[in-house]
Amino acid sequence: MKVGINIDHSVEEVEVLITAQEQSRTVNALYEHIVEFDKKSLETLTAYKDDIAKIVNVTDVFRIYTGNQKVYIQTHQGEYAIRYRLYELEAALDKKQFLRISNSEIVNIKKIRDIDLSIIGRICISFADNTQTYVSRRYIPKIKKSLGI
Repeated sequence: MKVGINIDHSVEEVEVLITAQEQSRTVNALYEHIVEFDKKSLETLTAYKDDIAKIVNVTDVFRIYTGNQKVYIQTHQGEYAIRYRLYELEAALDKKQFLRISNSEIVNIKKIRDIDLSIIGRICISFADNTQTYVSRRYIPKIKKSLGI
C-alpha cells in the first residue's frame, strides 16, 4: 500500500482519494474509517433528573435506552432522562465506542464487563455496575461481527 501527501496551496478543502485495482474489504474499511474520522462525535450530554440538569461525559455512559416514551442514560451515578432521540444519538456517537443492540438500546462497548453466550439464541451483556441487558435477536449477527465473537 502506497501512502502519500500532496500539498497544493490552491486547494480549499482536503481531498482524500483511494485508488485500487478493485473494491475489497480493505478499501471499504479505509473509506469508512476516513468518513468517520471527519465526523465530530458527541462528547457530552445534558441529562435531567428531578428538574436538575447535569452535564455528563459520554465516556461515563453505560447504556442509552428508551422507556415510557423517553430516552434515558445509565451511568455510575444513576439514570437520567435526556432530550435526544435514539437515532440521533446513534448517528452522533463514536461508532467505535457505542453499539446499537436493539431498536430501543445502545451500549458503550468500553463499559461491558462480560458477555454471556450460554443462553441459546440470546446474548446477555453485563456492565461494571452489575446491570444486565439482552441483545435483540435481529442484532446478534451485527454484534458478533463488531465484537469479534
